[in-house]
Amino acid sequence: MPVVMLLIGGLLGTMIGALLAGGMVALAALPVYGPAQNIAAALLTLGPLGVFSHVTHPIGMLFAAGLGLLVATMFMYLGSAISVLSGSVLGEFFSRGVIIGAASSTNFLVMSAIPWLAFAAPVILIVTLLALIPPIAGNRLYQRVLGALGWVLPLNYLMLPLGILLFIVAAPFAIASPGGSVRWDWLTWTIETAGGAVLGATGFAGGFNVGNFTFISPGVATSAFTTGISAHETGHTLSGAAFGGFFYWIGAVDENVLPLRRGTAAYSEMLAESHFSGPTGTPFIAMW
Repeated sequence: MPVVMLLIGGLLGTMIGALLAGGMVALAALPVYGPAQNIAAALLTLGPLGVFSHVTHPIGMLFAAGLGLLVATMFMYLGSAISVLSGSVLGEFFSRGVIIGAASSTNFLVMSAIPWLAFAAPVILIVTLLALIPPIAGNRLYQRVLGALGWVLPLNYLMLPLGILLFIVAAPFAIASPGGSVRWDWLTWTIETAGGAVLGATGFAGGFNVGNFTFISPGVATSAFTTGISAHETGHTLSGAAFGGFFYWIGAVDENVLPLRRGTAAYSEMLAESHFSGPTGTPFIAMW
């Protein structure tokens, strides 16, 4: 029954993402390629949408689509967090499914408007939706593929540029410092930077993740990518690819920003902690 709720949530989320992203892409008259053409054409046949296209600026419509997805993700994240607190497995599975489905269809529609990525959009839609099936989500080969896709998924670019910038600044200091390192994780296609004055200045006591980049603070021992803090942080890489960039930032607020600041009890933290079954010993929600 929980898996059924996960799939039902995924179907609903896929529809939400298609309506928000597909509808606004269609109204903004952006060219789309492949199967997405049929979705855009169908949405434009709806009467109200045809009216909006004449009274709303394309940039405004795209902003509205993004805002709508952000609000939907916030509500579903809240639903997941409340479900965990109340012990509702079905509620958490349903909300999780909605977020994955919405992120998958949004990535699909946006990629379909990029000529050199459109050919891969249907395949990527299928791959990201497979995160709805627990045995597949926990499969290490699947995680390699999902982690690799994190480098091209449009929603990941809500945080990936920050990771690139921080890596460019921090990596030289990490390499030059005693005990510092830069490592590549083939299990999730993640670059890990550890140590150095720049990361020490961030104030993080342990580690943090930004897209396909993880950063470990000075004085914190790295580990194999199958255990400890390094495995936990790469769990965030997988979550970012499956749930999207809005989920990433909402989770960061849940973990670090008052009045929430729930730390390891944040929903996004417990999902990431499941990568290799709770490598740091804090509570986790089984997924990765």
